[in-house]
Amino acid sequence: MHLSYLAILTALFFRPQAHGGAVSRLPQWVVPLRYRVDIVTRINQPYQPFGGSVVIDLRTERSTNKIVLNAHDLAIGEQRAVSLSIKDGNSVPVSSIRMDIKLARLTVYVKRPLQINITYSLRVAFTGVLRGDNTGFYSSNYVDHNTTLTQWLAATQFEPNHAREAFPCFDDPIFRTPFKISLAHPHQYRALSNMPVQRTIRHAKLKDFVWTQFVESHPMQTYLVAFTISKFDRPGFTSSERPDCPISTWARPDALSQTKFASMVVAPLLSFYEQLFNSTHRPKKIDLVALPDYAFKSKENWGMLTFTEESLLYDSQRSSMDDQQGVARAVAMTVVNQWFGNLVSIPWWHEIWLKNAFALYLSRFGVHTLRPEWDYQERHALKLYLSVLDYDAHVNTDLVTASVPDESHIWAAYNEIGERKAAVLFEMMHRVMGEGAWLAALRRYLVIYANRTATSTDFWNLLQLQVDRNGRLGKGLNITRIMKCWLEQPGYPLLTVTRNYDQRTAVVSQQRFFITPQFRNRWAMHPCWWVPLSYTCPTCRNSDSISFSRWLTCSISKTKSNSVLLDKLESGPSDWLLLNVQHSAPVRVNYDLHNWQLLNKTLADPAKFRLIHRVNRAQLVDDLFSLAWSGDIEYDMALGMLGYLEHEDEFVVWAATEINFERINNVAKRNPNYLIYKTFMRHLLERQFQRVLSSDLASSSGNMSHRPVIIRLACEYELPACVSLARREFMKGAPTVDGWMTIRERETLVCTAVKFGTEGDRDTVESMYKRSNFAAEKESLLTALACSRNVFALQKVLVWTFESSGVRKQNARRTFKAVVSNSMGYRLAKKYVSAHMQSIRNYCSNSTDKVVNLMRPLIECMSTPQEMLFFSKFFEEILRDMHGSERLIRILMERGNDNIHWQRTKLRPMLQAIRDIILWRTR
Repeated sequence: MHLSYLAILTALFFRPQAHGGAVSRLPQWVVPLRYRVDIVTRINQPYQPFGGSVVIDLRTERSTNKIVLNAHDLAIGEQRAVSLSIKDGNSVPVSSIRMDIKLARLTVYVKRPLQINITYSLRVAFTGVLRGDNTGFYSSNYVDHNTTLTQWLAATQFEPNHAREAFPCFDDPIFRTPFKISLAHPHQYRALSNMPVQRTIRHAKLKDFVWTQFVESHPMQTYLVAFTISKFDRPGFTSSERPDCPISTWARPDALSQTKFASMVVAPLLSFYEQLFNSTHRPKKIDLVALPDYAFKSKENWGMLTFTEESLLYDSQRSSMDDQQGVARAVAMTVVNQWFGNLVSIPWWHEIWLKNAFALYLSRFGVHTLRPEWDYQERHALKLYLSVLDYDAHVNTDLVTASVPDESHIWAAYNEIGERKAAVLFEMMHRVMGEGAWLAALRRYLVIYANRTATSTDFWNLLQLQVDRNGRLGKGLNITRIMKCWLEQPGYPLLTVTRNYDQRTAVVSQQRFFITPQFRNRWAMHPCWWVPLSYTCPTCRNSDSISFSRWLTCSISKTKSNSVLLDKLESGPSDWLLLNVQHSAPVRVNYDLHNWQLLNKTLADPAKFRLIHRVNRAQLVDDLFSLAWSGDIEYDMALGMLGYLEHEDEFVVWAATEINFERINNVAKRNPNYLIYKTFMRHLLERQFQRVLSSDLASSSGNMSHRPVIIRLACEYELPACVSLARREFMKGAPTVDGWMTIRERETLVCTAVKFGTEGDRDTVESMYKRSNFAAEKESLLTALACSRNVFALQKVLVWTFESSGVRKQNARRTFKAVVSNSMGYRLAKKYVSAHMQSIRNYCSNSTDKVVNLMRPLIECMSTPQEMLFFSKFFEEILRDMHGSERLIRILMERGNDNIHWQRTKLRPMLQAIRDIILWRTR
């Protein structure tokens, strides 16, 4: 599950007495045993009201005269709307009820104390209105391309604590309870929920309404309850590969054909993970539902997996391989969560990162089994690793674990980068422990804590048990201590390697890496990490495998140096040495000058550069960019080594390169000397682009897997041959779906055609966007429209994004980023945000995380102190009343400050290094 979210607590079971603010959790001595939920939804009426009742069977473990549960934005009538009785027995007089709007609580007071171990039935009648912010019980709409009519649907998104917005409940993850759900709705609509339909009957009082009654569910938390009411009248595909468990895909009627791929992968993924975890998963049915508007990319509700359309729909003619991989990943993550999240759940929201990191890490193995030819396991691992290093290189960054003392802090625990970092650390421990011990710990964890809650500490203890048995970790090394140093302090280390070439030794030391060096001397703390050290060299035995020779440990004594000596190295005086083989730990590595020269000699030789594994080459490229940005190495050396990219042909390397070029370009493109950098990029890309054009364009396999990146960069830096290609392909007519281009290449060429074309060309693309019925294609075409150099056209894209229903909220950031990245669009976007910030806040449901994440592209392209001052004051003024805004603004503005510092101190040396390289080539 994804959003962009956001810092400090170890993974311990949440104990109310340990936190002063824990009173906002419900009392845990009143335990729900069973829910019966009956809801009538008038989706076809104005204001879309709903109402009904919930009957909760419950027990109390201590004598009490009140029952406290959650309810929010629900109207609960007078006292007669609430009744209490002993189950199948006498009524219990209710003295009063009280609604606490701030705490979202309903308290029912009784005239005599409830008795221990007696089952009571609490009935509450309620009414409400479908929400419009994609949380709780909300409404959404879409245009059916078959009929051109707008159709409405109702859906739920209850995580983390929004079930209370649909019906009163004990909305706390500690409670697991069976649910018996019945939904009344107009007869032309269909209702889906976690369990199969038991029966459908007419409503006794409402004409043309029916009740859809569902089988009682497994015991589950309220945030896993789900239901929809829509005109999705039939499934796109139903798989019967698993006995007694039909697997069906659902979407708007005109998109059903796009659900085939998703329906094909569920059963193989379930089988794979059942074997991997040695644990069966046998629900009575599985529905996969694509929703036009949804808060998360995917959600693992019991028996009813919900997705955004982009995460579930795939068309082989109009979707890219990235889109297909995205569908496979989203489905795989929800499948993993059936074990890590549903079978074994979290006790409180400070551990939400644990289940999400399990899904993020373990999903890659399932996707790999579906399509080994994708190299997905390698690419996904590297992508996570690089994103963590990029984000975590700042002073203001987030910890993996977040303190959630009360419900007002829940969203602080949703930290996408923290989840990625945890997944990277899982990979580190997996490699260190070995396959057998890691897998044994996973399986033991699922057996011991099945249908219970567990914490990260519980998992570390099981890992420790396994490594103690196989002895692989070594004496004195403790899993909990190792993991805590990574989880409970920000940042990561820069390893500095200094070799003694005659004695074949190397000293490895560590210090925290900052992307902006001005903070290094100001940082009073001296953090330390336990780092497993791996290395390779051209003469090393098994140079492609990963083995850990030593650990860089942390001394208890503050005076002792945190360094380690690697002796008896296999690499000779004329051999390069490379540490952190295939990103075995989240660190950066800097070497002494001679070792860099040895690495450069190998990279620069087209016949020998493959002696360094492609993943290691991607790491080297990323380290060179970051170390030059931070000032740890000079740009003349970094850019000189990066010249080898002229003969680099691996996707993973160019993917890492593109990210770093984008960071430089964001700052440099509005500088008067930008043409120097642009010329360097054209020289770097020209030979690669010629190779792309001279190859078989109908194929992107083999050593042409990097072709989409090369075309994108060549057109972005306006290489004449790429601009000509774009104009030529576009003039053939609207780019066809059966041509040589992938959708990402098509997006690049359409963007370039819009940028250098006429208004008529832009109108053609706009018509294509409006006609398209494919989520990925619509997103791609809208991004291309943002490439226009016409200010009025860009203004139109911004209005479409935020003021019309034509752009889904989950796509808004990408569209907004495309406008901001446009040289004509930055000031326009800045002006638009200044004038419409309140509307944007409403658009983001007043979520601080969503607003800040949406604004991030503006800060990433910031380059002047004047812009820094403007945004600092603007955000402080406009967001100051939003929860957690102060910390998020600090994180955001530090990124802008990094850009300004780099432009002031590093842009000129970089441009001089480029001049020297160009002059050298000319000579």
